[in-house]
Amino acid sequence: MKSVIFLCGAAALLFAGPALANHCDDDIADVEWALGGPTTAGPNQVEAAEALLDDGAVACRHEEDELASADPDSPLLDPDFVTLGRSMLINAKDLLDGK
Repeated sequence: MKSVIFLCGAAALLFAGPALANHCDDDIADVEWALGGPTTAGPNQVEAAEALLDDGAVACRHEEDELASADPDSPLLDPDFVTLGRSMLINAKDLLDGK
């Protein structure tokens, strides 16, 4: 029985691996796209969004190591869990969207 549980956990990690390795890519792309296009954001908001993009990307790279080594039952692996890096990127996008 333990073998089956281990194999199922290993398979889940294999399938989740690529998704976790790039868990911030979509958010980074959204912020970069918003920075390159027209925006109603003021200069301070744009500057803050750029800083959040830089810091968020660094945080995401560190989080990839944590995600790769997380226990299978870790809350980090929950699909609804928002990491610090993703949160920073989401906030950057919100700034550029005038939220």
